[in-house]
Amino acid sequence: MSRPTLLHRPSSVAAANKTIILVTGGNAGIGYETVKKLALENPTFQVLMGCRDTHKGEEAVASMGAPINVNPIQLDITDDESVEHCYLAITQHFGRLDVLINNAGTGGRELPADATLRDRYNLTYNVNVISTAVLTDKLIPLLEKSKLPKIIFVSSGLGSIQRTLQRGKPYPVPWYSSSKSGVNGVAVYYAKLYPDFKVNVVCPGLCATNLNGAELNEETHPKHGAVRVAQLVAEGPDGVTATYSNSEGTIPW
Repeated sequence: MSRPTLLHRPSSVAAANKTIILVTGGNAGIGYETVKKLALENPTFQVLMGCRDTHKGEEAVASMGAPINVNPIQLDITDDESVEHCYLAITQHFGRLDVLINNAGTGGRELPADATLRDRYNLTYNVNVISTAVLTDKLIPLLEKSKLPKIIFVSSGLGSIQRTLQRGKPYPVPWYSSSKSGVNGVAVYYAKLYPDFKVNVVCPGLCATNLNGAELNEETHPKHGAVRVAQLVAEGPDGVTATYSNSEGTIPW
């Protein structure tokens, strides 16, 4: 059986009994592992793999065995037209969104070595905070149609202000760590604004991705970053909301 692409999905009727999940930045790193874990462990999940380049998305889906419950969907969260098209596609094919996983982000490593401090702050805040907030706000009407709407913000322990105060010397990437504090602030806003939603923040831990250039080994494999996210997706109506955690427990704000 061939895996249907999103563009050829006939209607939302086929997905009536599915949990519709969108993972931004889903074709690489932690996003890829999150899509893979959710799709392979639960056939009732229909996972939309948000990716800037759908060709790379198709390759990513093929590399995980081409599960039929994964659909690449073009999404560049920094592009309002792309965000609008994503919203319209989900509306047309599914009529709702059950879970939004805000995973797309940057640490600014794609900038040239001589980039200014302003460049680094502008890029990381635009992607990690502003674009994440804009996408979330755009998709709220679709989440409101879900029986159990969830928003999961993939942040970082570096965004913990309390931990920063307790740490001896701060990590020398203030544009990144403070942007994640901003992400946490956006998440708390939506948790308070929509008390019927489950809105949570997750630190995936140190994983080897293009974002940080860390060395890949068993301990730093991106698959570990998907664990806490998957736990929150699996929770029922009594699940937590307005929390900041990793796979080991709660993180101080």
